[in-house]
Amino acid sequence: MKLVEFDNYELKVADEALLVRPIRELLEEDKSKKKENFFRQISYMYFLVDPRSTYQYITDEEERAIEIKRQEGFPDDWQPSAKLKAAIDAYRPHVITTQSLLLQDMRKGIDNVRRFLADVDLTKVDEKAGKPIYQVSTITGALKQVPELAKALAEAERSLQKDFESEDSIRGNKDKSMFEDI
Repeated sequence: MKLVEFDNYELKVADEALLVRPIRELLEEDKSKKKENFFRQISYMYFLVDPRSTYQYITDEEERAIEIKRQEGFPDDWQPSAKLKAAIDAYRPHVITTQSLLLQDMRKGIDNVRRFLADVDLTKVDEKAGKPIYQVSTITGALKQVPELAKALAEAERSLQKDFESEDSIRGNKDKSMFEDI
């Protein structure tokens, strides 16, 4: 689902987004001419939830929310309103697919590997056995897998992007043929 569109160098609400009641209520709540507060809230929603968001590399949603608020210039004490939370809950099922969930799980797994590699202490010794807890060969073996993980992640992200692009092109007054998804 598209939230916004660019029309003649101007940002406007996508028609399909207005079909979702909580999003429409957010728009109606903003009485300003340019709807700046609405677009600000919608950008927060997009960055937080949409699998195409550039913030999806942050696998913990609470940490992602903090980073979005910081980088997008929200006040430190800003919190999403009940209406925005309802819009987020309504928007999420429209953009989450099995493929995006698998990609999210893949990112979390890779993030765990990254944290492990960052935190491993090769000088740590098992108190009972007196031997190192981590073997250098184990760590170097894991490091050799990093390029493969990065390549697989990049491929999964490209595949998801193609999936969304394909979906967007179908919405442009086109119909899918019977076996187009196969």
